Amino acid sequence: GMGGGGMGGGAEARNTRGENKMVTLNVDFMDAVFGTNKEFEVSRFEECGTCTGSGVKPGSTPRTCATCGGKGQVMSVMRTPLGQLQQVSGCPDCEGTGVSAEKCGSCDGTGRKQGSRRISLRIPPGIDTGQRLRVRNEGDAGVKGG
Repeated sequence: GMGGGGMGGGAEARNTRGENKMVTLNVDFMDAVFGTNKEFEVSRFEECGTCTGSGVKPGSTPRTCATCGGKGQVMSVMRTPLGQLQQVSGCPDCEGTGVSAEKCGSCDGTGRKQGSRRISLRIPPGIDTGQRLRVRNEGDAGVKGG
């Protein structure tokens, strides 16, 4: 038949890094010339306090995924007029991690919850219209601790 390589061992965990947030601030002329501090509220995803961002229900024990046998991948075979075609894809049950665990009830297994935070930002003197300032570590929390 045609196609298909073997299945690899243990796929990487499916944690996704959090997104950056973009906030537009209006700064009056004098503040732009001399600089100032601005405080504002930003809505964002924050790490789930119940599962500390893992997405796993506290107290539950992660175990090898029964669907993929811990490999994180499943193989499907399709019959075609030219023969059999094997296709490897990420396991739908464990999302490619090879491990299944009970989902955290607070965040539905994502490891993050909607929240908001007050941020203080130093506006430097001489800032131009449309200029962007980056504030580290104030964007969204990632999925499953990413």
